[in-house]
Amino acid sequence: MSLSIRRLGPALCLGLAASSVAFAAAPLGLAEALQRATTQNPMLVVQSHDESAADGLVEQAGQRPSPTLDVSLENFAGTGPFSGFDGVESTVQANQLIERGGKRAKRLGLAQAELDSAAGHYDLQRITVLAATATAYLETVAAHQRLELTTAPLRLAEETATAVDERVRLGDASPAEAARARVVLALARSEHRRAESVLVTARASLAAHWGSEEIDGFTVADAWRLPSELPSQTELLTKLAAHPRRRLQEISIDGRRAALELERARAVSDVTVSAGVRFFRENSDAAIVAGFSLPIPFSQQNQGNIRAARARLAGAEQTVAAVELELRVALSAAWQDLVSSRDTVNALRADALPATEEAHAIVREAYQHGQLPLIDVLDAQRALVAIHRELLDAETSFATALVRIDALTDTTFPLTNAILLSK
Repeated sequence: MSLSIRRLGPALCLGLAASSVAFAAAPLGLAEALQRATTQNPMLVVQSHDESAADGLVEQAGQRPSPTLDVSLENFAGTGPFSGFDGVESTVQANQLIERGGKRAKRLGLAQAELDSAAGHYDLQRITVLAATATAYLETVAAHQRLELTTAPLRLAEETATAVDERVRLGDASPAEAARARVVLALARSEHRRAESVLVTARASLAAHWGSEEIDGFTVADAWRLPSELPSQTELLTKLAAHPRRRLQEISIDGRRAALELERARAVSDVTVSAGVRFFRENSDAAIVAGFSLPIPFSQQNQGNIRAARARLAGAEQTVAAVELELRVALSAAWQDLVSSRDTVNALRADALPATEEAHAIVREAYQHGQLPLIDVLDAQRALVAIHRELLDAETSFATALVRIDALTDTTFPLTNAILLSK
């Protein structure tokens, strides 16, 4: 029994053991996971089609009005000399609408703004997908570590139960100690199975971000190490201006301005010119005919649409400040979570973890000398495992806060990548 008890401390303090669930799969880093999501995420595929559709509308907006061909017949199927087709006259005429006020250029400007808006929505959807993918990746890393944390207690519980059974057989321990050891073993097995299930769920959630249901084709290859210093909050604030949400709002303003210009152009009447040939049946003569048509504006043209477009533009301009405030609030919240998690990690590492390890070592030593019962050793073991779990939870909160900050400030996720270490 003494040999097994000596092994309790080092195994738990290290918190490391080979996982009982082995995935025969290729290692997957965060960069590759983000690349898979970029190229295969279903929502991004849909968004790319919207961008292609907007590109087609740009092409269509540049088309000029097509001419029309009119053919008319006169003076036939009447009475007297106009009965039948003897006096028929025919006219063949081509008509062309000439747009005035720069309508074609204004249509192109609005269509281009809509294409830019589609691209902006794609960029915004992309950063949303990448942030979710990075978070899922970190949660998978954490799930691996939680599984490792359950492996050492499980093995120690198995060894403890075996050793106590042997002591009971030799008469050196009571059956109550064996029962307690079996309870601890049952709990350790349950916790290990739960950690295995959480890992499978985390892997499936990560794979779903690139539209896959297969979870056996990869395994995360990284652990993390938290930085000793936090990034500059001032520098992070300056990067918010480049966020896709902010850029999309600027594009929206450009689009509303282009829509206003188009409505103003539509207030200018177009001219239709026509030219053709008239054929006279009576003497087989022909003559040129020509003309033009222009609407008569009895009232102000398109003023209602112009006023509506002007109001939409003013509204879009006013939302810029709201978007900027929303981004700053989001960054502030992520920053507070980062600082809080960092403080928790430091406190656990500096105070709680060493004290719990020391207490566990003292209890273990006392048990070896017969001064304390096994139940005290098991309680100390559970306390040490709980501290390791709490530390992992705080580190996970720190890492996911970094993802949120990266999503707001830099779409390459440099802060998140910096804490990941390849195994």
